[in-house]
Amino acid sequence: MKKGSTIVILLLIISCSDAQKKQNAAETIYNADSTTVKFKGVITNVKNDCWTDGTCSIEVDNKWWIVIEEGLIEKSFMPREIGKSTGIRFTEDNESLGKKVAVYAKIRKKNRLTLEGSKEYYVKVIE
Repeated sequence: MKKGSTIVILLLIISCSDAQKKQNAAETIYNADSTTVKFKGVITNVKNDCWTDGTCSIEVDNKWWIVIEEGLIEKSFMPREIGKSTGIRFTEDNESLGKKVAVYAKIRKKNRLTLEGSKEYYVKVIE
């Protein structure tokens, strides 16, 4: 293979990678005041030890941590409004890993999201 064709191949690989990153970034939609976000991605990590600390969460695209359920609720607390989780299963073998999901959630802080605060928020398995 000639040196020129190697460079062309490398440029194609780099441009395809950049195009994929731009496409993924374009699919992330923030609301006007950046308090919520909508996107699609793949579950890359699952924190399934909800029974010990009351927090069940997933990571999407190695970037976004989303709290699905949080906190051990005492009887004296008022029920809180929390969104929907459809198809996420917190099992011993992490069967939700690799599933494609659609997300609409509240931003807590950088890359940390929650379904708490509205019944409109969701995480849905789409594949």
